[in-house]
Amino acid sequence: MKRRQAVTVAVGLSAGLAGCSGFRSGDGGVDLTVFNQAAVPYTVEVELLGEGSSESAARAYGTTLDVEPNGEQTREAVAEAGRYLVRYRVYERDSELTDQDHVHYIPSGDGSESLTFDVQETGVLTRR
Repeated sequence: MKRRQAVTVAVGLSAGLAGCSGFRSGDGGVDLTVFNQAAVPYTVEVELLGEGSSESAARAYGTTLDVEPNGEQTREAVAEAGRYLVRYRVYERDSELTDQDHVHYIPSGDGSESLTFDVQETGVLTRR
């Protein structure tokens, strides 16, 4: 559990730093939504990485979402529309790691940029 807490702190810190980039909510950014299709709560850690000379320079956004059973969490305009490597970790009941992987995000260009995931009953995260 202590390792899990350390990861959450690091991701939370990067989310705070991401706000310093000059990007403001409502400027046509990428919306992030996670739906929980399961009967138990899940915690989902998400990081958006763009271009940069190091991982910390590439980090555009990071957050931890606690999603109740059959619930959803949305964050609007988390980062500017652009190409991102999206890394994630999924924890059942905020403790047991059930999935970790990455996806590539490429903006649609139509002004309705969104990144949407479902936590399946098995604890696996799938992209819509």
